[in-house]
Amino acid sequence: MTNVERVHDHLRSVLLRGDLAPGTWIRQDDLADTLGVSKIPVREAMQRLAATGLLEFAPNRGVMVPSLTAHDAIEIYELRCAIEPILLERAIPRSSAADLQRATAALRHSAASTTEGNWAFHHALYEPSGWRRGLAMVESLHASVAPYVSLYTDALGAADRSDRQHRKLLAAARRGDTDGATTVLLSHLAEARDALERFLTA
Repeated sequence: MTNVERVHDHLRSVLLRGDLAPGTWIRQDDLADTLGVSKIPVREAMQRLAATGLLEFAPNRGVMVPSLTAHDAIEIYELRCAIEPILLERAIPRSSAADLQRATAALRHSAASTTEGNWAFHHALYEPSGWRRGLAMVESLHASVAPYVSLYTDALGAADRSDRQHRKLLAAARRGDTDGATTVLLSHLAEARDALERFLTA
């Protein structure tokens, strides 16, 4: 792993956990010191993340975690609606008992942050698809959606509803009900998207 990849993976993991709030400025010098690398790989990693919308370069000011907007929420959730059902449809017929147990464990893992647990659950469901590129795309989307997930579950009070939908999705996957699982997933994503759009527009 190169230094650029190490910085990139570190930052993406931090964003996926929701450790950096929207609007947070990231000092390249501090990050380079923390990871023991020069500023060159830090800047290149940040540029890669900015290209996918995970970070934002402000002229003459630095790099920040993008603020939350209705426009971005809609874009991220629409992309999730387009990609994740495909992975789920491929994954369910290929899922083993161990795969489903990992998804179950993700729902029970209280030590993880909300956003970490959310990604662990969805990743466990999609991984049996065998599509590495698709999983990488979805992981990037989950890093982007992390602050929106926190807003939806915490500030908008949808944590219990989201948890019920996750359990319903897992139950359908356990039955091998691909159509039912896809329907639950799309409804789950659409409800979050619509609630966030209303809130952020208002």
